[in-house]
Amino acid sequence: MLLENIALGKTMEIYVDREGYRYRLVSKVEKTGVKKICLTAIMAGGRAFKFRPEDKIRLVYRGEDQMWEWLNVKAGLGLLDDEPVHYFEIINKGQSFNRRQAYRVNIDEEVQIGFYQVPGSRQRFSYAPLVKEEYEAIVDGNGVELEKEEDDRSGKVFIEKRLRMVPMKEAVEKKVRGLVHDISESGMGFYSNEELEIENSFYCQIPSDYGPLLVRSSVVRVDDKAKGNRKYHFYYGCIYEEADQKLIRYIYDIQRRQIQKQRERKEFEASVRDLRRERSK
Repeated sequence: MLLENIALGKTMEIYVDREGYRYRLVSKVEKTGVKKICLTAIMAGGRAFKFRPEDKIRLVYRGEDQMWEWLNVKAGLGLLDDEPVHYFEIINKGQSFNRRQAYRVNIDEEVQIGFYQVPGSRQRFSYAPLVKEEYEAIVDGNGVELEKEEDDRSGKVFIEKRLRMVPMKEAVEKKVRGLVHDISESGMGFYSNEELEIENSFYCQIPSDYGPLLVRSSVVRVDDKAKGNRKYHFYYGCIYEEADQKLIRYIYDIQRRQIQKQRERKEFEASVRDLRRERSK
């Protein structure tokens, strides 16, 4: 699929591998070109998300039946019609893969999930929500914030009122039990008695051969008639917002073990058939 054929306003997913974790960001298409695409600026706490030169970035576009991906993308921040946008320059041609090709493995592991909730709200957050706080900043003559007055060599320091983002004090952290039924590279299926809603997010640690693997997930599908598990009332389809990169390696390890078991079973069944043929002669 060509970048310039993606309609404006469509959703793009951005996967960023950084310091052992994979982050999932989402934005809308603002402008497309042969080798470049501009998305609505991804903001957090009033500031634009900063991509680093060492980030490994992958773009994903989900069509009705196909998923398209562009690997090793370069990112930056710019302006489009005087509005901030993130732009992405592609190096390699996009490639398609079917949704069903995303390998999913069953693990059925009991876990504890956690989330933050503001009293009176049903929204859940995998991080404590942030709010603006006014504080007195010590700055030098150029407006650069100092940790303490002694850090300034010019002898001119000022006190300014500034804003910063801090965790909301009213947010309450809650933890509940659940069961991770299956996992894939992009998300997981999860059972719980906690009633969650679409776009609620939570964190948990998935047990693995590499130790507990932290993931932060967002609910994209809700089934209040959980099948195959009588212990829990609800089943949720979730997509990762952030995941330990070792999770992918763990999924591949399980896949290899399953393939090896299937191969051994087929070899055993073939040997049994051969033995029966020999006896029937």
